[in-house]
Amino acid sequence: MEKLNFKIFFLFLMTLILFSCSEKKEDNAKYIEQYEAKKEEKRIQDSIKIANLPKPDTNLINVINVVEKLTYFGNQNHETKVKINTKFGSMVIKLYEDTPLHRANFLMLCKNKYFDSTFFYRVVPGFMIQGGNSDRDDVPEKMKKIGFYTVPDEILSHHIHKKGALAMAVSEQLDIPEEERNKFSSPYNFYIVQNGPLSELYLKNVIKKYNLNLSEKDKQTYRTVGGAPHLDGNYTVFGEVISGFNVIDKIATLPTDVNERPIEDITLSVEVLEE
Repeated sequence: MEKLNFKIFFLFLMTLILFSCSEKKEDNAKYIEQYEAKKEEKRIQDSIKIANLPKPDTNLINVINVVEKLTYFGNQNHETKVKINTKFGSMVIKLYEDTPLHRANFLMLCKNKYFDSTFFYRVVPGFMIQGGNSDRDDVPEKMKKIGFYTVPDEILSHHIHKKGALAMAVSEQLDIPEEERNKFSSPYNFYIVQNGPLSELYLKNVIKKYNLNLSEKDKQTYRTVGGAPHLDGNYTVFGEVISGFNVIDKIATLPTDVNERPIEDITLSVEVLEE
């Protein structure tokens, strides 16, 4: 009887220890998550001070509430298609539902008319076109009304940088050691991949150079459709062009200055399409 009681007591004690360890692991994970969020907020606040910008209002989006606010917005707004309009024509883009924060962020900016009057401000033929910003005075004012934040990355291996892929630029982190940098997205700056079909030799060399692990399906996509495989795993792809590929190519061929900015401002506007 005493041996039985001792075994029961021992099992009870081990259960408490394991439960306690489990709780400590969860607490540690929450602590690390909160610590990283606060560190990111401090980095952005310091950048705001350097740029002499006002401290974001608590009702605006910031690095602490970004997931909550974008999740709420995404649950209230279910559209998955947008149209980017330029002087060269329009591109229709499908937004992926399995990258909900980026879908919500892009939709929110569209519905707030943020992109209207911004530029495709960087163009690299055979690579990509980048937009979502400009040097006009109204753009910083629009940012002030939305917030200063970054979007947690939603990098998924099945969303590759094929031609027409829509992705977000990573937030600049020049003040952070390279080994501590994250892959969070800059919320306002997007790019669209323009590069065409890749030769077998080029694909083989880029896989070797960047140590890529591409499926045969992805390799075939890069051979036939094109893209920029060396970007895979580093930026969040959250949509793709489904019509208007000729517009991408027209913009990509424009003359640029030494900073890869088109000589002529290529303004754009974005509208949300009904399902």
